[in-house]
Amino acid sequence: MCIAAPAQVVEINKEDNWLYADFGGARQQAKMDLLPDVEIGDYVLIHAGYAIEKLTEEAAKESLEAWEELLDILEEEDMEMEKARMEAENQ
Repeated sequence: MCIAAPAQVVEINKEDNWLYADFGGARQQAKMDLLPDVEIGDYVLIHAGYAIEKLTEEAAKESLEAWEELLDILEEEDMEMEKARMEAENQ
């Protein structure tokens, strides 16, 4: 299963048809074949090296908030599992 998270376009190279998007500090390059009208500051979904969908800022922020909540939950679960593993080793 592949999942796409929103990223904000920070640079565009129209000559080579590439954009660079920021995923919370990590930059990713993507082809613009499917979104030729994208502009710097837009939010996009990237999948398999292509910008596949343009999002409104509101939709992108809602999605990013949901991602943050999910990552927090997963981190909590990881810590609980590690704690349980360490307790089992000490018995």
